[in-house]
Amino acid sequence: MLGVNLLVRAGRSLLAGPVADAGWLPGSYYRHLVLEALEEDDFPGALNYLKWTGDPLLAQLLILRVRLLAREHRQQRQTLQDLLANGLPEDRREKCLALLKKQERALEFLTEYEGRALKVCGEKK
Repeated sequence: MLGVNLLVRAGRSLLAGPVADAGWLPGSYYRHLVLEALEEDDFPGALNYLKWTGDPLLAQLLILRVRLLAREHRQQRQTLQDLLANGLPEDRREKCLALLKKQERALEFLTEYEGRALKVCGEKK
């Protein structure tokens, strides 16, 4: 009996990924995956499973989270731009420029995620 249970568990763990990625499971399973991904700020993962939830409210939650995070990045970007405008020593200036570049890249990603989530919302209407 113990051997059969181990075999069933092994089968579930091996098939869970491919079956979940195929969209064959109930929407409630995918809602759980989306919420788990949002908790970890894994926006690509959340968007991957969002299309199978059939839940526009969940898409709106993702959009809200992305917009709040983008606002934080815009504020940090503005702070860095203000620091650069005030004149800094060369070593600090280069660090600020590197951070500014990272903020710009983060905003690009967040804008892309928001657009993809909005597209999912539009498909559900």
